[in-house]
Amino acid sequence: MATKRQAPSDSDARPQPAKRSKPSTPYQHQQRPAHHGKKSFKKAHPVNELKSTVRSLRRLLTRSDDLPANIRVEKERALQTAERDLKEAEKAKKRSDMIGKYHKIRFFERQKAERRLKKAKKALREAEESGDGDVEELRARVEEVEVELNYAMYYPLEKEYVSLFPTRRGKDGEVEEVVKDGERQGDAEMLEVVRKCMKEGTLNDLREGRLSDKGERVKDEEEEEEVARPTKKKAAKPAKSKRAQDEEEEGGDDDETGGGFFE
Repeated sequence: MATKRQAPSDSDARPQPAKRSKPSTPYQHQQRPAHHGKKSFKKAHPVNELKSTVRSLRRLLTRSDDLPANIRVEKERALQTAERDLKEAEKAKKRSDMIGKYHKIRFFERQKAERRLKKAKKALREAEESGDGDVEELRARVEEVEVELNYAMYYPLEKEYVSLFPTRRGKDGEVEEVVKDGERQGDAEMLEVVRKCMKEGTLNDLREGRLSDKGERVKDEEEEEEVARPTKKKAAKPAKSKRAQDEEEEGGDDDETGGGFFE
């Protein structure tokens, strides 16, 4: 006997509501770029904007003869600030350009100098242990190679780098050294400055541009302004009259003798 089919209940007859899917955001699962939240170089060093500001302020001060005195003073101060900011921004931009331009060659020359220094120290150590060879000459060699290494590491970042071991690309496309037998070139004056800074411990100042071409400390603009600013002189005391001087002398005599009216 066939079984009866069960009658559908009310709950089965009702249409089930469709499940709503969460709205998907297209960039929800994407990783943020590394530079997100950081200022671009153009915004960090607005050279063009500062040039425009300086040009506008100069034009305003030159062409507007009827400016009130307080407005003119305010604009002159703003011009001085903008000129100082422009100078700093141009210096920072030049520094960044030089770092990017000579980063690769400085890196390779530093590696080469490190290998030469390691080799020179090994030769010196072997000579000291065995007693063979000119130890003084090998020590001088180690010092020279240390100068080469510091030259590659601490050469001023804002200046054009003069290579110690210049290379050129041959006809077959291979890179070959211009000078053979391990001889170095570079800037002779800068090598002497590096040697001087090694003795004085000012290599970081040389790298950051706080030293001159002769290794002397460069004063900042604020320090120069402090030096150029005239010191305030004390106002001269007015000359005393003859009567006042006589009275002081009489009073001094009384004090020295110890006498007085109430004694």
